[in-house]
Amino acid sequence: FKRFLDASGYAPKDGQNFLAHWVDGAPPVGWENKPVTWVGIEDARAYAAWAGKRLCREWEWQYAAQGDDGRLYPWGNEWNPAAVPQSCLERTMPDPADVDAHPDGASPFGVLDLVGNVWEWTQDVVHENYLGAPADGSAWEQGGDTARRVLRGGSWLYNPRYLRSAVRNGYSAVLANDIVGFRVARKLV
Repeated sequence: FKRFLDASGYAPKDGQNFLAHWVDGAPPVGWENKPVTWVGIEDARAYAAWAGKRLCREWEWQYAAQGDDGRLYPWGNEWNPAAVPQSCLERTMPDPADVDAHPDGASPFGVLDLVGNVWEWTQDVVHENYLGAPADGSAWEQGGDTARRVLRGGSWLYNPRYLRSAVRNGYSAVLANDIVGFRVARKLV
C-alpha cells in the first residue's frame, strides 16, 4: 500500500482516520505483512485500480472461503482455534496478525486469512433481505458511494459464531477503522 501511495500520490477525499496508525507516512515497524487497515472503500478501490485489480464481489469472497461444499469455516466444519488469530475483547486493541500467520485456516483454494483477522470490504451494497443478487454475477452497487457496503471475514474482535464463511456485515463506505481492510481480485476480461 505504501508503494501505491508513493507511486500514485493518492490522497483520500476525506483524510479523517486514513491510515491513522501509520507513522510519518509509513506503516509501523513490523507491519509489513499485516493487512492494511484504516482505509475506506474508496481508498481500497483506488489501490485495486492502481494494481490492475478490483475489490471482490460478495459472492466471490464467499466462494473463496466456502468452496463448493458449503463448509462452515474456510478450513472445514469444525472450529479450529489455530486457524485464526486469538479473539480479544479487551479495551486495548491488538495488532492484526500477519496475513500468512495461520496456514491452518486456508480455504479449499488455498486462500489464507479469510476469517478472524480483519473484516474486508467487498464491492456490494448491503441489501436487507440478501435476495435478488444480479443474475450476471456482478455486484450490487445501487446506492452510491456512501451506501453501506458488505464486509466479510469477521475480525479478532468476534467469537467463532461470527467467523463462519457465510457471515456478512455492513458498514458505511465512508468510514475507516482498525478492524476493516480489503482483499483484491483479478479483473475479469
